Amino acid sequence: ASSDSAPASATKVNNLVEMEFILPLEPSVRVLHSYYLSDALGVDSGMVYEELNSNRRRVASLGDLGSYTSDAILKEIDSLNDKANNNGGMTLEQVQSILQSHLPSTLIDRQHLCLLHQYTLNKSSGRSIRGTTKVYDRPHVSTFYRTKQHSSPKNNALATIPQQQVEPNYKIPPASLTFTGYAAKFINLSLTALNLYWDGGRIPSGPREGEMQKVLVGTIQSMESIGTSSFPGHHFYLAPIYDKDHMLQRWTITEDEPILYYDPLENLSTEDQRKEMEELTRSGKWTEKQRFDREAWMVDRSFGRDYLVKTGNVWLANFPQPYLNINGDDSNADEEGGALALSANGAETVQDGHMVHMWPADYIGQTHTLDTLNLYYTALPGTLERLTESDYVPKIEEKRRLEMRQFQSTSLKEKKTDNSNATTMSLTLKVASVTPRVLEVKKFLSPVEVQHLIDLASGAKGDVAMERSTVSASNVKSNSNNKGISKKVRGTKADARSSTGGWIHREQDVLVDTIFRRIADLLNIDDQLMRDQVEDYSSVKEGEKEPLPTHDRIVEAMQLLRYGPGEEYSAHHDFTYPSIDNRYQPKRYVTVLLYLTGEGDVVENGVRRSDSSSKNTLQGGETTFPRAITTDSHNGVKVDPQSGKAILFYNVL
Repeated sequence: ASSDSAPASATKVNNLVEMEFILPLEPSVRVLHSYYLSDALGVDSGMVYEELNSNRRRVASLGDLGSYTSDAILKEIDSLNDKANNNGGMTLEQVQSILQSHLPSTLIDRQHLCLLHQYTLNKSSGRSIRGTTKVYDRPHVSTFYRTKQHSSPKNNALATIPQQQVEPNYKIPPASLTFTGYAAKFINLSLTALNLYWDGGRIPSGPREGEMQKVLVGTIQSMESIGTSSFPGHHFYLAPIYDKDHMLQRWTITEDEPILYYDPLENLSTEDQRKEMEELTRSGKWTEKQRFDREAWMVDRSFGRDYLVKTGNVWLANFPQPYLNINGDDSNADEEGGALALSANGAETVQDGHMVHMWPADYIGQTHTLDTLNLYYTALPGTLERLTESDYVPKIEEKRRLEMRQFQSTSLKEKKTDNSNATTMSLTLKVASVTPRVLEVKKFLSPVEVQHLIDLASGAKGDVAMERSTVSASNVKSNSNNKGISKKVRGTKADARSSTGGWIHREQDVLVDTIFRRIADLLNIDDQLMRDQVEDYSSVKEGEKEPLPTHDRIVEAMQLLRYGPGEEYSAHHDFTYPSIDNRYQPKRYVTVLLYLTGEGDVVENGVRRSDSSSKNTLQGGETTFPRAITTDSHNGVKVDPQSGKAILFYNVL
């Protein structure tokens, strides 16, 4: 892949800066210790995939893992540390020796070792755990352009002048935005599930005048969270599931504090909270998992405070992020919140991090070019059958790819065969917005591919059921929700989304499968991540390509949407709020939109064609990013629809 060079003023790599954070000692050690163990042992949904001492261990969750294994390690460390404190505390080698008695050396992470060493040094004094990570430092809007825009005092018009002619310290301010919405997140730290309601106050007039407007947002399970879009001044409250009028806590949302915790123990001192949690555990009123999850939220909340101070942004994800890359080994971190470098007594810090490719968006208009083997379909094969698991065996895949070449081309011109020797074609991405990071790709789909997807939606070819679209405020509990063929996220019908939609799975046919592969190339990820992995690592034969450590596919089915006149999906967020104890932290890090029709198109009897002179020409359909930052637009950034165009936008920084 190739890219335009970045502006000379860009000095930070991917705009990442180092941040120091401070975490409460004992909760952090228990939580992070369990996370490191889960990473080492391969824990996922109650199954340990790695063999340890020739035995396959099973645990129900990270919380149970904490009581099953980590307490034994921590108790041993506490016992030896009490003795060592009389002689200056435990050494790093002593801590390592204890870990090695429980885990093979190959499964011991350096950060894990450093965490436990900090614990031994700080426990007697009660000092906190300290660490560093890399976070995204949002660039100034003046760097978003190859030329700088300067406001003329005479006519208040924006004039573009070469960057080198602008005084060095001059920075034009960003345009103020008319849209004031933002994401709000609610965490339930009680022992029971509660309902979250939007409180719209009393209805001012009409048949229901004086009645209270109460709209159910969703149910928050114990020690879980949900999120929704909100605006300044909105009111929300929590109530028991059995009584919506019993307000347990009510909030008025502000942009400065959009993350709200309901904690029945919040008014107790730290020591009283600890005693109360121990009593609740002894009495069986809550589970070990609930206690673990509560402590995980305490760690996340502490990290969020430091993150807000450093970046000015609210921390909406869960800390810590998985730190293994897709190849399962350590690498230098390039993703925000993904790295945890813990230092003890000035020991060398190690920046191990989770790395996912993200296209740079240094300035508006920046371009990137990539090559793909997944060529355009310019004619349809005679038969299109659903793919099965056996169709993804490497030898069969290669045979199918060669057979399909007669229907493919590097050109968009429709023809039945392509006798050229070209085996790759180029795609060009162009940055439409820097913050958020939005890129568009014209001519991503061929007319034949566009029509095929329309046919699937119109019933002319397929089994895609088009129904009223839904919205969902619930979090993503685990990757197992997408087990097998990806399932849609269940939601509820709402006025905010008036389109109709259906779901197309990758296995629909070879043409849809090729589109998924092309999307994988566009995102620069292995297309194997976009289908299910084998259930058991031990089933992989020697010499075969090992499965990637996701177990489930990381992509949802393709959602096909139809918008009629006046229909819309109002401003929303595409990311999700994963469970606090889901180690994978699935959050929809990126969204890819494919436009099947655009302005100037006509669709009659299910067939699309371009005809700007027709009375039935389609109009509108733009995708708006209302919080996109520019120097001259108060309404964010709009992307115009065009048949065959793709846009991708990242839901994480």
